[in-house]
Amino acid sequence: MQARLFLRLLTSPSASTRAYIIAVLLLLTLSVFPQYQLQWPGIRCKEGGERQSPIDISTSHVVKDFNELFIKYGPLKFSGYQKVLVTGLNNGHTIQFSTEGDESIHPTLTGGPLKHVYRLEQLHFHWVSEHSLNGFKYPMEIHLVHVRSDLTVMKALGKKDGLAIVAVFCHVEAELDDYLQEASEEIMQYIPRLLVSGQRISGILLDLTKLLGPNMKTYYTYAGSLTSPECNEAVIWIIFDRPIFLSDEQYRLFSKVGSERYNFRSLQKLSERSVYTPPRHEAEVPQFVSFVGTLAKVFIHFFKNVTSFLQKGLRSR
Repeated sequence: MQARLFLRLLTSPSASTRAYIIAVLLLLTLSVFPQYQLQWPGIRCKEGGERQSPIDISTSHVVKDFNELFIKYGPLKFSGYQKVLVTGLNNGHTIQFSTEGDESIHPTLTGGPLKHVYRLEQLHFHWVSEHSLNGFKYPMEIHLVHVRSDLTVMKALGKKDGLAIVAVFCHVEAELDDYLQEASEEIMQYIPRLLVSGQRISGILLDLTKLLGPNMKTYYTYAGSLTSPECNEAVIWIIFDRPIFLSDEQYRLFSKVGSERYNFRSLQKLSERSVYTPPRHEAEVPQFVSFVGTLAKVFIHFFKNVTSFLQKGLRSR
């Protein structure tokens, strides 16, 4: 794993990102790191299981789900994410924004790999990212945690599909233009007021569609677990493949949160599981379907030309 990360350093998109990757490698070499996590409560945290998270996603092995083996319920459908009332809290481990008000008014998510409707409960931050892509760790990963709408939180923790967590990666650049800054600037304005454990801000109104990234149609998904105690194997993960951006100044604020230098769980074994993605590019459409589509376009173009030729011929008479 470390060898692959070093290779990724050579092609990292920015100096600041390379610095953060180096920091990750240093942390991963500390033997105390996995031992610390073995002290977490919950048998799955200590002994592992069949579907633990996070994982490294090897994109060459991701299944394009033409046959709807896992992604069975159409496109993802986000409802009510434009105006979300939340409370911000520094809980000593991360900064968390929890939805306020009655559960019936919480934003919801369904579709894709999700058979049920899920309500948004909270979002929080991990630095460095928990999941990795082809061995590459991002500086940050944001989790939007959803609970099945027909279940309480406690009951959802006991179901294999009780939770749905949407993960968004974050890149870090020294400076951001207005376009790149738009995704994160609204929520980041509250971070400086939540740097001390126990600090809380209520009545925040956020447009969470900005945090979901530039393309909500392309993602990776698999069956996994919570990445914090008690590591319940109750999560359907949806991981967007395109990051949003933070400035270097914004990212450095998170080093002041809590007493821990990091708040990510170590990578777990994929074992017999598969990671899926919805077919999304024209080049990925099965060859027969692509051929039929191309043939149809040729016929349409041909008959348009014939019609135009006949019309011109009739006018000339």
